[in-house]
Amino acid sequence: MSTESATTANTIHIRANDEGSTARSWYALGLLTLVYATHYLDRTVLALVIEPLRREFQLTDLKLGMLTGLAYGATFALAGIPMGMLIDRGNRVRLLAAMAAAWSTMTASFGLAQSYAHLILARIGVSAAQAGGSPCNLSLISDLFPPSRRATAIGIFFLSNGVGALLIILAGMVAARFGWRMTMIAAGVPGIVLAVILLLTVREPRRGATDPAAAVTARPPGLGQVLRAIRDSKALIHLIVGFSFTAGGIAAVSGWFGAFVMRFHQLEMTQVGVAIALAVGIAGALGSSMGGAISDHLAKTNPRRRMDVGAVSCVLAAGFAASALTAGSSTLAIGLLALSNVFAFAVFPSVFSAMLALISTNMRGTVAACSQVCSNLVGFGMGPFMVGILSDQIGGEQSLRYAMLTVTSILFPLAALHLALSARHLKR
Repeated sequence: MSTESATTANTIHIRANDEGSTARSWYALGLLTLVYATHYLDRTVLALVIEPLRREFQLTDLKLGMLTGLAYGATFALAGIPMGMLIDRGNRVRLLAAMAAAWSTMTASFGLAQSYAHLILARIGVSAAQAGGSPCNLSLISDLFPPSRRATAIGIFFLSNGVGALLIILAGMVAARFGWRMTMIAAGVPGIVLAVILLLTVREPRRGATDPAAAVTARPPGLGQVLRAIRDSKALIHLIVGFSFTAGGIAAVSGWFGAFVMRFHQLEMTQVGVAIALAVGIAGALGSSMGGAISDHLAKTNPRRRMDVGAVSCVLAAGFAASALTAGSSTLAIGLLALSNVFAFAVFPSVFSAMLALISTNMRGTVAACSQVCSNLVGFGMGPFMVGILSDQIGGEQSLRYAMLTVTSILFPLAALHLALSARHLKR
């Protein structure tokens, strides 16, 4: 067989913008956003009921940090890469529907817990199912929208945080009236319903369909090849590390914010739901949508501007987080934390759109999963867990405040440094 024939046999050549941003693409994006809103709800709702859980099961801050952080993050890391490889090989729509149904079911099982061990197992179940959520969605979006619109599409996708925030407000009302158990059961319902709708109404897009002159290898690469591709790109390595530290800073505050405002500002359960919704969910959604639009605009002249947006955003997020944690009133604390999250979440569309541009179409699920492994070990895993350890070690009435302040003041600046280094290597 000639070289030309061999090349043709091993690759599938796709025209630029073959399946551009059609009405079907926008519908699929809207539904993916709603599904991911339940991902946000089921990941975050635990922060709403953390104090009732602590009292009922008599838990220390270390055990709470294990439940909210390490049990979730470590499981997410272990399940992430296998999920990513499945995403690159299977039907992503069916896989996402199955994952959404699973994480929702495991969230509902919290309402039946009779021991700390049961809580840990349920949290592990939620994490394992959610491990493929973001990589699967990003892989689908990359085939629904061309590169020039991806950061904007990803920014819209992260409006899921805002939708999830509205659900958190409703969860706070349920918790105030019916208790934390019914809250967890109710939180599992929307994901199951949306999983069915997704399965029935969204068609699997063709891989690489919107990439200009894409040449997609017929068989996805193995894990070793993907890891070598990451290793050989210093820009990508710093991008993943920077994203991981950003996630850690966000998780260190959002995972403990419910407990923080109840302990230091004496908020009631319904007020806590509104506080989390405003300061984390809606602020995060606003930051993501703004960050995506700004990133796409600046990248027209220079692709490295995506990382510059992320680096500057992390510095601002650190300053506002420190101000929020030392504020004297609940209103000021919530407002300042909202500003911190606006800038912190602006990092996500910039990072993900840059990441999708740095890798080939046939390994996006696996690379995204690898980044999720790092971000969840450092972020959703170690961020809240480090706060819990420090709080118990410091002791006293102000221990939680000092622990949150310490962790965020370390992680956000580190994130800014690595995103700046990523921009530098991309320029080279």
